[in-house]
Amino acid sequence: MLKKIIIIIFLLMPFTTQASTLYMETNANEYGPGDTFAADIYVDIGEECVNTIAATIIYPSDYVNVIDFIYGESIINLWVDKPDAKKIQKANEIGTLTFIGGTPGGYCGRIPGDPGRSNLVARIIFSVPGLIVSDVERDVIKIDFDQAETKVLLNDGFGTEDELTVVGSEYKVGKTATQKTKDWKNQITNDSIKPEPFVVELRRDKDMFDNRYYIIFHTIDKQSGIDRYEVLETKNTAPDSGVTPKKSFFERFFTRILSAPTPEWKKAEMPYVLEDQDLESIIRIKAVDKAGNERFVEYVPPAELRAEAQMSLEKMLFVLLLLIGVIIIILVFIFIYRKKKRNKINKDEEI
Repeated sequence: MLKKIIIIIFLLMPFTTQASTLYMETNANEYGPGDTFAADIYVDIGEECVNTIAATIIYPSDYVNVIDFIYGESIINLWVDKPDAKKIQKANEIGTLTFIGGTPGGYCGRIPGDPGRSNLVARIIFSVPGLIVSDVERDVIKIDFDQAETKVLLNDGFGTEDELTVVGSEYKVGKTATQKTKDWKNQITNDSIKPEPFVVELRRDKDMFDNRYYIIFHTIDKQSGIDRYEVLETKNTAPDSGVTPKKSFFERFFTRILSAPTPEWKKAEMPYVLEDQDLESIIRIKAVDKAGNERFVEYVPPAELRAEAQMSLEKMLFVLLLLIGVIIIILVFIFIYRKKKRNKINKDEEI
């Protein structure tokens, strides 16, 4: 009898599934003109692993501006839409910042026994203007998520949207600055560590970039964050590291005429389409963090792919030469035919 009662109670209990929660934390509840502060975004997942987070942050840009987006310790390692300097500038014009990223293989929650915060999504650095000019008088500033545009997708292979609870942050507007030091600037100034080592992958897909070769790469910097990537494609005969040595006027003049231009470092986004589709170049990638520390990685395309590209080039040259030869033969026949025709006309006239 007791067992039956327990079963009935169990069946009548409301059965709920824990959803994901995306929330924001700041280190104080009051900021004044000239202050900078970090808003850390965390995620707590439900019963299933997630692999994609898309968030839109709303804030009053007349009272607070975004000055940096740091993701060095983020659970996200593949960014689809990452706020850079241009996007941050535009975000401050409209008071809306968007980012989208994912974790291949999925994120399944905080590591058991980890005393730290292993569920960090991103850290947004805000700044309060020294002089606030606004038509609206505010005592409290709210920084929140746009619920309609913020989503968390499950790692189920179907992109299923998880039930999501979002929790923003707010702080009081002070009359004077509350900070004596700039923790964010000190963090960058004290960063002397290079970005983490990374690998480069060479790919080519029929449905992407007109079947051209491209590379993918990614690294993190846990101190100040990655500022940019640069790529250099240089052949063995080219000057090293993209730095042009000092030359006389005549050397520079003849170099321009007789040799290829010196390769230069170019700012790159991932994926990066290679300029040298023959794969004859050594590819160098430079990751630079916000403190200016650099990590270099060199990639040499596999010999078999270089041979394949060379064969393709040779085939193209063969076809081109063959076409030129056919055109020349046709022109010769036309010339001979017209010459014979002219000679015949001249003989008829003489007769």
